[in-house]
Amino acid sequence: MEAVIYLAHGSRRAAANEKFIAFIKKVMHQSAVAIQSYGFLENKEPSITQAIDTCIEQGASKITVVPVFLLPGVHAAVDIPAELDRYPDVVFHYGRPLGVDDSMVEILADRLAAAGFSGQGDETVLMVGHGSRVPKAAVEFEKLAIGLAEKIGSKVHTAFVTTPIFYQDVAAKLASQKIYILPHFLFSGGYTVKMKRELDKAGGDIIFCEPVGFADKLIPLIEKRVAEVSNEFKLSDYVTA
Repeated sequence: MEAVIYLAHGSRRAAANEKFIAFIKKVMHQSAVAIQSYGFLENKEPSITQAIDTCIEQGASKITVVPVFLLPGVHAAVDIPAELDRYPDVVFHYGRPLGVDDSMVEILADRLAAAGFSGQGDETVLMVGHGSRVPKAAVEFEKLAIGLAEKIGSKVHTAFVTTPIFYQDVAAKLASQKIYILPHFLFSGGYTVKMKRELDKAGGDIIFCEPVGFADKLIPLIEKRVAEVSNEFKLSDYVTA
């Protein structure tokens, strides 16, 4: 039998984890797959192995694993595949992270609109991501920014929290304008608090948008990631992709 597992990173904040669970249960409810589960990479149970074991106990021999991560960073490209490699007798089909998609661009545009961005006069957008050692993550991040810029008809600057180019430096260069900070995060957590604190000290006209979050528009994207998986998982193939 076939199964689907949806994997999240996991947060130290219980409320954030509960948001993911509530959201992914919506996804599972709309799916026709008989065996489904979810798990967390860290900070929360069920763990990845617990989610896999649950599916196996229900008779699954083929499991599609979908990383509910925004970009193909280390967790999606290395950590999760390493966990799957511990089950040599199970056929895994490994999906892509949410990545670049028109629906993600729409969500980002929605967040800007809700914050009052009009694209007029001295307004500008700074989209901020976590940052990753995986080059493909930065490539996809830039593609998202380009797609968003085309949709809103305004330039979208990019920066990161943990890797260059850092958001503080870009914000300083844009200080003469009204800056809309667009956090490319699923949760409004510690990084968002840190950004607000540091940029408030720097002064300037800065407006923070809501993060991507678990918008209903993500549901078709996750369903798409499940449907497009077709090749048997191989750790070496994925990590070197």
